[in-house]
Formats: sequence, C-alpha cells, structure tokens
Amino acid sequence: MRVTRIIKKGKNDVTICFDDDNFLILATEVFLKSGLKKNDEISEDRFSFYIEENKKHHIRQRAFRLLGRRQHSVAELRNKLWNKNYDMALINEVLSELSEKNYLNDKNFADAFAEEKLKIKKWSERRLKSELIKKGINPDIISEVLNHRVSPEESFENAYNVAKKKYESLKKRNLEPNEIKHKLSTFLISRGFDYEIIKKACSEILK
Repeated sequence: MRVTRIIKKGKNDVTICFDDDNFLILATEVFLKSGLKKNDEISEDRFSFYIEENKKHHIRQRAFRLLGRRQHSVAELRNKLWNKNYDMALINEVLSELSEKNYLNDKNFADAFAEEKLKIKKWSERRLKSELIKKGINPDIISEVLNHRVSPEESFENAYNVAKKKYESLKKRNLEPNEIKHKLSTFLISRGFDYEIIKKACSEILK
C-alpha cells in the first residue's frame, strides 16, 4: 500500500492515508520515528507494526503519568494499565523497557516505601512485609529490604510511639489499668507487632 496523504490531526496526532482507502492515526512522536513520507510503499506487516507502536506509545505515556505522581512497583503499574484495557502483551513490553531504563525498579520502590512507612507511619515489620507482598514485590527483595531497614530497636520505638498515642486517648476514658493494658496490647497486635515488643512497650508506658 502507498501513502497518498499525511494530515496533521490536532496537536498530538497525524493521519496517514493510503491508496487502498486504509488509514493510520499515529501519535506525532510515533509518526516522526516512522520516517513515513508521501508515496512511500509499506507492507501489511509494516502497517500492523505501526499500529502496535502507536498502542505502546499510549501505554508508555499513561505509565509515565502514573510514575510522575509517585513510585510504583512493576506489579502495581501492570494492574493499573491492565485496568485501562490495554493489551497485556504490549503492557509487558513497555514495562520491560521502563525497567531496563530504570524508570521502574522494584528494589528502589520497596526501599523507599519501607523508609516512609517505618519512619513516618511507624509501621511494624509484619505489616510492612504484608503490604510489600500485596504490591507484588519479589520475596528476595522483601527480605533484603527488611534486613536493611528494620532493627529490633526501631521496631520497639515504633511500637512504643503508636502505643503512647493510643494510651493518651485511653487515659481520658477513666479505664482500669488492666483494661488499658489489654486494649493497648490488642491495638498493637492489630498493627502487626510481635509479642515481645508489645510486652516491652506496654510495660514502659504503664510504669
């Protein structure tokens, strides 16, 4: 098929017309990379190739918009793109490309995620691990991040800080000491802290 006309369509697209009444609408960036000119002859395979390249361009643009808001794990980004009804094979191609160029990096994502949740949110190790699993992070990466980021001292400090805040609220309810201790322990269990850390934190607060 032969290119008969090339028409600029708005700011972002170009329409390419062919002598067999077929046409392509390509993003300007994809068109410029194609090098297509009037009177060029292309095969059916090449026609299909440009269609796929255009789809990948839009997937890539959507991925960059999502990454511009915050870091994502590979699995998170894949799910969000899949929910937009893009083709999974093309999604995986784009994600592989972004990973190769280090726009996507599960180790960096997990490390930054862990630092925020431990330092700011005062999460427990167990809760952090659970959330990283949900985000599709490889178990080896999770182990590496937890070994690097979580210490017994920090786990105790986080448990103590969240329990202290809870204690101040429980005190206002004029509860018995044993009831306060029970509620504090239950609260820390729900946050995923280990028994020994809970016991130590409650003991320090209730002295």
